[in-house]
Amino acid sequence: MEKIDPQPDHLRLERYRPGTQVTYKGKRYSIQRRTTLASGEAAVVLQSDTEQFVVSASQFIAAISS
Repeated sequence: MEKIDPQPDHLRLERYRPGTQVTYKGKRYSIQRRTTLASGEAAVVLQSDTEQFVVSASQFIAAISS
């Protein structure tokens, strides 16, 4: 079986572990989990007190501040 090399977006998300608090687009969220979209693109599930949603890694990295 052939080993699949991780994509750069997956590698860039390694430091954002579940439970990490981040500011995304000016609001505070907790990273619920890291995941992969059906397209194969890396993504994270963000959660606050009132909402939960999935955002692609490229959008997340572009709008994040720790």
